[in-house]
Amino acid sequence: TKMKKLLLAFIAGIALLGSVKAQTEYTIGPKVGLNVSNISHSHGNSKASVNVGVFGEARFTDLIGLQLEVLYSRQGWRDKVDIDGIREKVNYRVNYLNIPVLARIYVLERLSVDLGPQLGIGLNAKSKYKHSGTTVKEKLHDLNTIEASFVFGVSYDLFDHLLISARYNLGLSNAFDKDTFGKSNKNGVFQFSVGYKFNW
Repeated sequence: TKMKKLLLAFIAGIALLGSVKAQTEYTIGPKVGLNVSNISHSHGNSKASVNVGVFGEARFTDLIGLQLEVLYSRQGWRDKVDIDGIREKVNYRVNYLNIPVLARIYVLERLSVDLGPQLGIGLNAKSKYKHSGTTVKEKLHDLNTIEASFVFGVSYDLFDHLLISARYNLGLSNAFDKDTFGKSNKNGVFQFSVGYKFNW
């Protein structure tokens, strides 16, 4: 009967959900890595710095996992600017708290393609340069509090506990107030990191 078929379908659905839940593997751990960053309005050079934080993954099946991270990310760029008629080298540093939410699509047992959105919370920004023999540090006041990016890259589970990753963060929104900078200024960041996983 129709009722019997519905009941069987319901029982099969519950069994499937239980199977997926039973198969889900959870891992958490710390990670640290290297940033190579720049900003779209600049004709200057990229800046190398660090990222450090924690991650957690729920691996639902052999093919799909979901990874959430909370990272302190030091970004910026290097440029040359006219200051009192003198062309000076200026280092710009921008500190973020980044929260990426990434789908891990496993193309091999240990190798995944990672992609998803990232919310960046701007903490502070400053510039540093030497002028007439004096080191000058200035705080930048036009940093946008919220920055959106799209993340894509690859990760490899090395042995049982190590995770190595390489990714690119493509800025979707301006890092600084556009009226102040006069043009689009979006972050672009290559990230390389190593993490240590604990089963949870």
